[in-house]
Amino acid sequence: MPPRKKKEYVKKDDSLFGLLVSYKANNTYIKVMSDEESQTAAVVISRSPVNWSKFEDAEYGVYRSMRRLDLGVERLFVKYLLPEQLIKILGPAIGISLPANRIEIDDRLNDRGYYVIKTGSRYLVRVISGVKKIINLTPQKKYEILEKCIAEEQEN
Repeated sequence: MPPRKKKEYVKKDDSLFGLLVSYKANNTYIKVMSDEESQTAAVVISRSPVNWSKFEDAEYGVYRSMRRLDLGVERLFVKYLLPEQLIKILGPAIGISLPANRIEIDDRLNDRGYYVIKTGSRYLVRVISGVKKIINLTPQKKYEILEKCIAEEQEN
């Protein structure tokens, strides 16, 4: 009689982090920049910081990057979400409360890998608080965004 094979039980993790782990490779990197001379502020989001070298051309070369300490955050990325998902669910201003007639959007995600939201520097406080809100999304909110994106993809 051949020896019995032991059944291997895979422990299924139904916790929120267990559900998010399949999206571990998805990240959104955020960069906040300001230009004192032209009185503008810009938020740049990308899948990878490598794309920022493409971004820093003549137009954005005069901008100064704000550090994490200036912004009051621990990190400048969002785990488990892609920039496209944030834009699709939170809107073109990615949830930052800015007047629609006071923003310029440079959507280069498909060809150059970055998305820029420019506004006047008088809205810098709103920009910083919006970026903090995005970075500090709860795992529950991240999963809700993922669910909405998946549901929209299945409908199409």
